Amino acid sequence: NMPEPNRMAKVYFVDVPNAKQSEIRIGYLGLSRTHPDFYATSVMNMKLGGNFSGDVNMVLREEKGFTYGARTGFSGSKFPGKFTASSGVRSNTTEESVNIFKNLMSAYREPISEEDLEFTKNVTLKSNARRFETLGALRGMISNIATYGLPVNYIEDQEDVVRNMSVESHNALVNKYIRPNEMIYLVVGDAATQLDGMKSLGFGDPVLLDVNGNPIK
Repeated sequence: NMPEPNRMAKVYFVDVPNAKQSEIRIGYLGLSRTHPDFYATSVMNMKLGGNFSGDVNMVLREEKGFTYGARTGFSGSKFPGKFTASSGVRSNTTEESVNIFKNLMSAYREPISEEDLEFTKNVTLKSNARRFETLGALRGMISNIATYGLPVNYIEDQEDVVRNMSVESHNALVNKYIRPNEMIYLVVGDAATQLDGMKSLGFGDPVLLDVNGNPIK
């Protein structure tokens, strides 16, 4: 399970005066690449923000037009990586955008529909089939086996993970690894116009930082 040094979400804001855009990063410590749940979490994340048709991109880009792209994902190496939700949005949409991320992650904790799960599984299996059509991709696979001590047939194991995923197991993964009320919320933008809006997240007063990450009193 993930370490939980600080169970309550916290909001940080790096001031870039007069910025026309805000960079949003939300997340916390995640899993190592070798954790048994690592691949399953990437499949679980797909509908939330793992591809273009993920929830966060569909709302923030396609519906609202606040950004050129929004995504969520897990990264990891031999050491624990992180879960991150990210986007760059127009400055005057910052408060709404951060709340949309929070609300979509909260809503994602409800069970996925059978249709959406089947779509996720089909997309994942098809993209897996295309993953090894080039020499470079095969080299990457061999590198993964060597670097992370994976079994030679790890791709088949991953496909089994996809095929065996149920609504229940998907929901269990979401509730274990997507916990928006425990994440760090970081916004880089114009504090004069956007800082106060961060209080609407409900996680207390945001901590104002300078560009070097030092608290501004």
